[in-house]
Amino acid sequence: MEHFFDLPVSYQEEELTFRGRLVTFGYAYKFYVIIEGQELVFEKDDEMNYRAINAAEHSKTISSELIEAVIESLQKIKE
Repeated sequence: MEHFFDLPVSYQEEELTFRGRLVTFGYAYKFYVIIEGQELVFEKDDEMNYRAINAAEHSKTISSELIEAVIESLQKIKE
């Protein structure tokens, strides 16, 4: 099942909005977020923190600081 949403992200003193979707797999879920025209997949790791599982594929075009800002915004969704 998929649910689409807009994710507000604070990055370098700017407010950005990225399109995303939540995909559920039974009891598990992943966030797919489109950043600079590329879809990154975020999921929780064993310590229950979000991580981008395909960030290495996009590391030359998307800054790690922006990925961290997206992760911070995903953490806020749960609060």
